[in-house]
Amino acid sequence: MYKKMAVAYDGSDGSKLALDKAMELKQDFPALQLSIIYVNEEMQESIGFMNAGDASAPVTSAEVDSTYAQFMPYGLGENEGSRVPKEPMERPSEFSKQMHNSIQQQLDEMNIEGTVLALEGNAAKTIPAFIEEQKIDLLVVGNSGKSGLQRFFVGSVSQKLIKEASCSVLVVK
Repeated sequence: MYKKMAVAYDGSDGSKLALDKAMELKQDFPALQLSIIYVNEEMQESIGFMNAGDASAPVTSAEVDSTYAQFMPYGLGENEGSRVPKEPMERPSEFSKQMHNSIQQQLDEMNIEGTVLALEGNAAKTIPAFIEEQKIDLLVVGNSGKSGLQRFFVGSVSQKLIKEASCSVLVVK
């Protein structure tokens, strides 16, 4: 049987159903270790402008390095040309705090022991890495709530996790 279970949680209806199913499994199998993970995909972006003759084009990057910084207008930000907005730095911490509190409250209400973890990065890449690192046996995810057209263009995280996860995946509908 399974020893370590993780739930991918993003606050959507599908992930709420997945968390409910995982808590049900934890009650049925108390020895099962439960981890609830949520991923903060919001990245801090820096924006600068690259000049080429008479034209100017915006350059957007999660990490503007010295190559791009040389093309940014002088004094654009505090870090020698890179502009880092203060608001995006605050939003991820608020998101993490709200997610953590919401998940912990649900666990406490059901008197279930579990670990709540926040991960940073792309969910479809970060979660499989976590699964492998932690030797998770079962991943519980919610079904995507996207329409067929949205799923065609963007794909769903649950589909990507089924493909990439090194463990069994339970998709809850």
